[in-house]
Amino acid sequence: MRDKLPDISRRMTGMTLLLPLLAIFFAGKPFSQIIVFLCGIVMVFEYCFLITKNSASRFALIGLICCFGLTTLFSVEPLYQLLYLVLTAIILFRFFPYQTSAMGLILALLLYSIGKLWHFPFFQEVMAYIIVTVISVDIGAYIVGRFLGGAKLMPVVSPAKTISGAIGGLVGGLVAGLGMCYFLNIAITQELVFLTLAVAVLAQAGDITESFFKRSVNAKDSAKIIPGHGGFMDRFDGYLYVIPLFALSPAQGLFFQ
Repeated sequence: MRDKLPDISRRMTGMTLLLPLLAIFFAGKPFSQIIVFLCGIVMVFEYCFLITKNSASRFALIGLICCFGLTTLFSVEPLYQLLYLVLTAIILFRFFPYQTSAMGLILALLLYSIGKLWHFPFFQEVMAYIIVTVISVDIGAYIVGRFLGGAKLMPVVSPAKTISGAIGGLVGGLVAGLGMCYFLNIAITQELVFLTLAVAVLAQAGDITESFFKRSVNAKDSAKIIPGHGGFMDRFDGYLYVIPLFALSPAQGLFFQ
């Protein structure tokens, strides 16, 4: 037990450094929209600094990926958005290995999705639900996996993750997500239960995806910004697929009709 406490202490210290971000988010729009988009941009910076040491290439990629996200923020025509996505994919897969290129496209779609949700009238409520659910998935997976242990989930990609932790994450995310819906006075339907389970699964899939990416570039953390967590990609990898789910599918319609 004693060897586990220092790690938990470091993680709690890292969480306190994230409190200002949460405070800005809960200040309401447009602050919440800005802080979510900026977090996505920081993730892009970390990604580009990991895959190349060439400064010109880094900032060219940052501009390429971030500008794709801006196509939805400024309501560019869908045809031009598609052409820009194709151009981004061609450049990434032409000059970088497929593992790192795939991560670049995922981040591009993340920013694109944040831009789409920006225009959604219930952005604050939907993002609050997403944040609470994803954080609870991470906490549930960490606590259960850390103290129960057991068989590894994907030992080659992420040796620390266990099957018990994955189940703990599903339960934690489901309880917290539905609790948030109750708090927001949203009717808890069967569809909403399945959606919350999907969010819990995708949050862990994002974590595994980022772990696979870090192994492909031989990095332990995406950065050293947050003690006990690493970088923004390490902390916010659970949102990689969850935010696109709400931006690119009818999922958000289950909340406010």
